[in-house]
Amino acid sequence: MKPHRLALLLFGLPALSWADAPAIENLPLAGFVDATSLEQLGNLVVTDTKLGQAPDSVTQQILVLRSDEIERLPTPNRNLAELMRHTSGQFVNVLSRNDANWGAYAGLGPKYNSYLLDGLPIDSFVDAMSLDSAAIERVEVHKGPASVLYSGYLSMDFVGNETPLAGTTNFVLRNRVDEAQTRFAAGAGSYGTFAGSAYTQGRSGALSYILSARHERSDYTPYGTRGSWLHTVQSPRYEKDRAFAKLSYALDRPDHTVSLFYQRTFQQGNMGRPNRDFEHHYDTFNFAYNNPFATDWHLQFKYGERRYDRRFANDAFPASLALVNLENTRQTIRPADLTFSHRHGQDALLTLGVDAQWVDYATDLRGAGGATSRENRAEARSTGYFVQEKIRLDDWILRGGLRRNSLHNDYALLAGNTPDVRAASWSKNLWSLGTRYNMHPGLAFYANAGSSFMAPTAKQIGGTVSSLQASGELPNPNLKPESGIGRDLGLAWQASRDLAVDLRAYLNTIGDAIVTNIVSAAPSQVRSVNAGSARAAGYEVDARYSPAGGSTFFANFTRTHSRVSDPVNAAQDGSAIPFAPDTLANAGLSLRLPGELSASAYYHWVGRYYDSTDRGSRQAYGHFGVINARLQKTLDRQGSQEVRLTLDLNNLTDRQYRMPFDFRDPGFNAFVGLDVRY
Repeated sequence: MKPHRLALLLFGLPALSWADAPAIENLPLAGFVDATSLEQLGNLVVTDTKLGQAPDSVTQQILVLRSDEIERLPTPNRNLAELMRHTSGQFVNVLSRNDANWGAYAGLGPKYNSYLLDGLPIDSFVDAMSLDSAAIERVEVHKGPASVLYSGYLSMDFVGNETPLAGTTNFVLRNRVDEAQTRFAAGAGSYGTFAGSAYTQGRSGALSYILSARHERSDYTPYGTRGSWLHTVQSPRYEKDRAFAKLSYALDRPDHTVSLFYQRTFQQGNMGRPNRDFEHHYDTFNFAYNNPFATDWHLQFKYGERRYDRRFANDAFPASLALVNLENTRQTIRPADLTFSHRHGQDALLTLGVDAQWVDYATDLRGAGGATSRENRAEARSTGYFVQEKIRLDDWILRGGLRRNSLHNDYALLAGNTPDVRAASWSKNLWSLGTRYNMHPGLAFYANAGSSFMAPTAKQIGGTVSSLQASGELPNPNLKPESGIGRDLGLAWQASRDLAVDLRAYLNTIGDAIVTNIVSAAPSQVRSVNAGSARAAGYEVDARYSPAGGSTFFANFTRTHSRVSDPVNAAQDGSAIPFAPDTLANAGLSLRLPGELSASAYYHWVGRYYDSTDRGSRQAYGHFGVINARLQKTLDRQGSQEVRLTLDLNNLTDRQYRMPFDFRDPGFNAFVGLDVRY
């Protein structure tokens, strides 16, 4: 069914009756945000079942980052992925302010943790560096095997498709408007960076609205290794503009809502050479309809559009700085989700529904003389049918679900040529199981297992370059789809009112694993290959101490052992999974000090990791630690009016460590900002 037909079907439904107000813990996403108190909201999670649930009913480990904690977290590269940088099991590796996060999750590469925006999939590479954090109310990080309630992301750009095998991260949009508020902020920092923003929220009858705009520009600084394809001869400047609007309307009661979210991001600049400029346009749209239409039934419909229009200029460095061509990538992804939830029996919840995605993908090259050649033209679509049952039996939580996934790709043009194979289709049955035993208040054991499926994309099959001298992805028409199974086992212990300890062990296995190997550094080229089977096993230890007074101390440690098994290729048989460090460690504190002053400091340690499975060509990275800090001082407070000064000190020890693809961290930098709220 086409997206517009699905939307028309929704609005063509007759008005549904409502019998009784549903229990707080079973409100849908927008409904529970609007209808609960702030205290109740802080104690509910939504990603597990798409309805508000108590954390002790969730079989997977979950970490919730609330708005107050988000405001304490420094994000040097302005990337949403950095909000999770200090959580266990996640290696956040943002390459620069203008580039994506090439990290890892539970010993697997960057494509094995799906990102959601209010429950609809987004791209963890592009959208994390595009979306404005001011739009985010909270972040729910669900760790563990794939959930059958959510599809992967059907992307053909960057590293390709993404799947929730290692977990799901849900960025929940701001929905609640308790009172009118307006904020203005401005600041300046290292590398000639200047930023300003305006934000307002309010309510008019049943309509709540949030509007925001942000501008940033910077001369920036070289962020590539000298002599590489990122070598600079001038400042790699950039400008970024972001604006978003969120509207929510209560139709006849607080939990029967329609909401719209739209963000536009425009980014332009150059990468430090006269003919290496770029210009990107990103559009993100979410529509949501929520209705508890009977005492025990809920309906949710969501539809979104994600539009990516990225243009790069390429030169002939190091031979010449002259313009060679302009590379343009256009992709539109339209996800939709229709979910019904039914409460029945004694604390049982049945969830069932259908979701779909539609993708249009195209790349072009325009030569220095103006002639344009079409490189890639492809379409893709996926359909998923899912059902999950979760029941509570005294102190036990039991969860089980099934999903039927079908994918179809059409290839009109790959790497400038009409391919021999014009279409490909795959179908797969997926499953997910979980249990939790609440031994007594404050102590619980849990276990989960689930399967995943990932098909190769047009970009991986057809490549993005038509010349061996160009930077991009080389084609591999022989790629096969991969399948995975994830497992975890853990303990959640609230040792006292102030101290919480979590232990989790995981094992992820993948058949016909698709890995992205670096083939060449100059020009920068990668190729996706099937690396036989892959296995990642590890454990996480988390401790958090929050004494009275608002201060917090935390520490966590992750150890992973990953291996690729490929007897046919001795060069990569037994090597580590790319981009997955063997060790991660974090520690931090957040203090409330006298004089309306707060301070937060975070230490992040990364162990050894590699950029390829090929022992002969791979490079080693890691073995570094970074300290970031944020200081906030309230200069004036009168009622709802507040003037706050913020100072970010990033990479305090000036570690200019190397990263894959010849990137490097630029080292110490600072930013100071003034925020006025009333």
